[in-house]
Amino acid sequence: MSRHDLPSALLAADPAPGAEPGDAERLAAIRAAVDHRRHAVAVRSRPRRHGRRLAVLAGLTTAAVVVAVAGTRLWSPEPDPLVSAAVAVDGSLSCGSSFEGHADPIRPDKARVRLFPTVIPAGWRLVDIFARESTWPVACTTPSLVAAELDATGVMRGGVWVSGPVDRISYEEEGAEVNPKPLRTADTLNGRPAVRYDYQQEDGIHYSWIWADDRGKHWQASVAGHSLADARKIMSAVGTDRDQVVWSGSRFPRMRVLHQRTGPRYPAEGSTENWYIRLTDGTRERLVDVISGRSQPIAVDLRPGERLEDLAGRPLLRWSSGSVTYEVLPGSRVTTEVHGDAAAVHALLAGLRQLPADDPRLDEYAMKE
Repeated sequence: MSRHDLPSALLAADPAPGAEPGDAERLAAIRAAVDHRRHAVAVRSRPRRHGRRLAVLAGLTTAAVVVAVAGTRLWSPEPDPLVSAAVAVDGSLSCGSSFEGHADPIRPDKARVRLFPTVIPAGWRLVDIFARESTWPVACTTPSLVAAELDATGVMRGGVWVSGPVDRISYEEEGAEVNPKPLRTADTLNGRPAVRYDYQQEDGIHYSWIWADDRGKHWQASVAGHSLADARKIMSAVGTDRDQVVWSGSRFPRMRVLHQRTGPRYPAEGSTENWYIRLTDGTRERLVDVISGRSQPIAVDLRPGERLEDLAGRPLLRWSSGSVTYEVLPGSRVTTEVHGDAAAVHALLAGLRQLPADDPRLDEYAMKE
């Protein structure tokens, strides 16, 4: 599958295949599926995924190639399934057509997270709320380690993202038609045979490596915002111990760890809930999208040139696209657009509160389905 093809996984996850193209429910469900897969492209490009929903769909087409995720879902009692990943032409791991994702509607009162706005900006009106349960490919979209170099104001200068382990990989020979084409070369990384990819981006060349550990399990790492010489120094701080990533910070002390997985390796699939609050400001629809069930902090989404901020004592990412992502609760992040009204949007987000399952507003404002 090329970057210009719509992944069949997304089509399989379509909760309303008979809906009109502009149907709000269908667009929101598609956005949920896209949000779960967006880490596959985040390392390679600045985060445009938080723009308008059509822009999000356009951004999906930059995701690369195919991954086969075999086995059972996260909640299965069976042993961990094997994960076979494809390596894109730029050296990233990708999940695609073999993943049978889904997005199923759930009643608002049955959702685990039931956030409701206690502050609605002047001139805005609450339209409705609805919820979806989705599956997403965890193992090849979620980094096991993220470390960053930040400037004095908290803006990321550069970073490293390490993913794995996966059991089997295959290399894609075709993919995005980009100029210049990513360069693939044989390399040695920390004394081990590796494949390196050099990929030109707006902020410079990004470097990715694929290698196998002593068990034959495969790992992938990407470095952005640094020269090749510094990227090698950064990678000298990266090691593995069975399923764990080991970070030796003294080898590159300018880096700060933002996330490091310490438990078992990520499963093939996971489940999340999307909670949607639909409002209008009188001229346009405003969709507030809360994703719950991801244990990683939103700091893992930080990219070169972006800044991690604070809102009401919790982290907030203000994207260059104009959107914001806010860690409203541990394990729950909310994304929405800003149209020159950041103060109003921030007040709305900071005022989100959990409703009890028997609150009548959950039924009053439930989208009619």
